[in-house]
Amino acid sequence: MSSSNHYATVQALLSRRNLLKHTALAALLAPVIRQRDAHAAAAAPRRVILVYSGNGPMEALGPASGTETSFQIHDWWKPLEPHRAEGIFLSHMAATGTNVVPGESHGLGGAIYGGAGAYYGGNPYCNTGPTIDQLIGKHLENENRQGAIRSVVWGLARGATGEAFSAGSGIDILPELNPQNAWKTMFSRFVPPSEGGAIAAATLLARKKSMLDFVVNDCKSMGDALGTQGRRLLEEHCSALRTMEKSVVETPAVTQDCAKPTDPGTRTWADPENIDAQMDAFVDLMAKTLACELTHVIGFSLSGQAARNQLASSYDVPSSPLADSGDSGPAHHPWTHMPPSPEKTKAFRIFQTFYSAKVAQLVAKLKTTNDVSGKPLIDSTVVVWLSEFGGSPVNQDGHQVGSAPAIVFGNGQGTFRTGRYIRGKCPGLRDEPMAKMQAAGEDMARLLISIMNYMGLPDKTLGKTGVNGPLPELYG
Repeated sequence: MSSSNHYATVQALLSRRNLLKHTALAALLAPVIRQRDAHAAAAAPRRVILVYSGNGPMEALGPASGTETSFQIHDWWKPLEPHRAEGIFLSHMAATGTNVVPGESHGLGGAIYGGAGAYYGGNPYCNTGPTIDQLIGKHLENENRQGAIRSVVWGLARGATGEAFSAGSGIDILPELNPQNAWKTMFSRFVPPSEGGAIAAATLLARKKSMLDFVVNDCKSMGDALGTQGRRLLEEHCSALRTMEKSVVETPAVTQDCAKPTDPGTRTWADPENIDAQMDAFVDLMAKTLACELTHVIGFSLSGQAARNQLASSYDVPSSPLADSGDSGPAHHPWTHMPPSPEKTKAFRIFQTFYSAKVAQLVAKLKTTNDVSGKPLIDSTVVVWLSEFGGSPVNQDGHQVGSAPAIVFGNGQGTFRTGRYIRGKCPGLRDEPMAKMQAAGEDMARLLISIMNYMGLPDKTLGKTGVNGPLPELYG
């Protein structure tokens, strides 16, 4: 019998209600119950990472195509191929609340994690409500499950006009771009498990074994003080205790990767030439932060709204001429204002592949880092990656909120069925009217509700979208 089954058996038999009928027995077994409850609490953490990338693929129609279980990952998302079994790849979606909530273009796409729309105080780029990272964080805080910090927002770049994460109407959350600052916030005062942790663990295990020896040896001696019903109940409890004793002896000490990460050091982190080192540091910080239970909610911006960001020169992004938006150079945003050309397509491919590679790097880290229960973080951490805009080979509109990609990694402890491709309801053609994208925008809200429900929120709607319930397709 597995360790989890041992504890399930014990939990069923060591009923608090039954124990309260027998005060002496309850006093004797109280330490065992506390240990059982602590084990159960540690075994079921839930975490979420929300990843955002500005603009979108523009000229590519989603991350995958094919049937639900026989699908091909698009070339611009190929870095995600090693994680296809852990992913749910959605195409033909639309920005959350399309044709329902206020906003259009960058504002609506930038409010994709909120569901309340944009146009706060006349600013078309501002969220008019909190994003789900804030809703989830507050809910966990109310239940005292938030960790040391309710939620964090980090990233590689900010937006010149608006951000993806918001604390409320017109209250953008500026992502922390400096890994060293993020490290100081989470780990400067953090005391990791001591180097003598293995010795301490062995001592604790011996203490548990000693406690159980005492309880098991004295368990039947209480029989004379109980009536017939009490003795029957006592026999069940003694049997359960022997099961727990066997479990404690046979179950190896769980390993976990909670350790203080290395200080990323001082660099000019806003310099695009440092972007790979910046992401490396943040991936390590995210994994260690979750493994050490310092927070359960992370928002991460690969770029801000409109994607006014650049990459290192080694990526060889072609330089855009001066756009009507007033910017130029080897950056993401100005190319979205350029007419079709091989250089434009090359730039889009480089940026989208870069974003895919960084998300793949994060997922790989979650698959190889264990949490406090000794299981890979990906088992209990759901990663959601949403983009501001969508795209299509026939779409020349650089501000198309339809045909948007959405990717979910992690089955959420068996909640979601991964390894699948789902085609959304957006037609995916050129210059589609907003009304034809409404169903896909409502489904994007339902996707977010599914994530909120996984994290323990009972909500059935989101922001001003008016939808009711989660997205059934995620559950298979």
